Amino acid sequence: MDYTAEMPQSAALPSRYFWRRFAALVVDIVIFQAAILIVVYSFTTTPPLDLLVHGWTSVQCTAAIPDQLAKRIDAGWPLKTGEIRGADICETTHFGLGKQRYLRTRVAGDTDGLLWSPELTIPLDADNNPVTKTLPAYRSLLSGIANTALMALAFAGFSANGRRTFGKAVFFLRVQSIDGEGPDLGTAFKREILKFSPNLLFSTLAFAISLFPIYPTADFDALLGMFRDGYIPSNDGTIGFYVVWTVAALAWWLAPIIAWQGQTYYDRICGCEVVSA
Repeated sequence: MDYTAEMPQSAALPSRYFWRRFAALVVDIVIFQAAILIVVYSFTTTPPLDLLVHGWTSVQCTAAIPDQLAKRIDAGWPLKTGEIRGADICETTHFGLGKQRYLRTRVAGDTDGLLWSPELTIPLDADNNPVTKTLPAYRSLLSGIANTALMALAFAGFSANGRRTFGKAVFFLRVQSIDGEGPDLGTAFKREILKFSPNLLFSTLAFAISLFPIYPTADFDALLGMFRDGYIPSNDGTIGFYVVWTVAALAWWLAPIIAWQGQTYYDRICGCEVVSA
């Protein structure tokens, strides 16, 4: 009698399609974001590339500084021998949400303009007076939410009722419900909103950061003196902000794909899965 123990057979795990899903997502984001920017561009004169880089905003700068403001800068941050100053006023136009003007100034320690000091950036009011109080970034928050909602709607429209996005069609993937049917539009939209929820977290955190003072003093003249004496603004908050967003995105997108053999949190919540088509 043969008493040889049978070797245990490992259960076949469903494919995660990780790289195909990643490539499809990149293709779809490029296509849908380009389409959104073209639509937005049809209502404004801002080039689509500027809208993409600055997040639904256009930025125009001029080196023409009003005399009163220029004298105030020169008095508070006088140039030393061999230094040159760079200063301009920029106007940021948020699509559908108005405009905001701000001053940028810094000093170079050489006439070639290679060794620049940290830049002082501060909002201006309609009379070109520096605004030292905090300015909540409502415009950035709203544009971030709007862009995320439009992206989710585009993805959902092409994923619902058995349809596929361009990227998923190229890489032979499709989204289906657990019962094998295509999700309806409501379920698909819910899935996409959940998918892009880290983007909403990003916009919310950026808004929360804008509620805190950027500089340690609200006195513009004192602030000029601090920069003259070598003050360097801390970017610890910005670094921490990106770390939080990166960790949240990885936890939301990547970890479940590894742990649940391809099914993400939003797939489980919506009762969906991505399969090969």
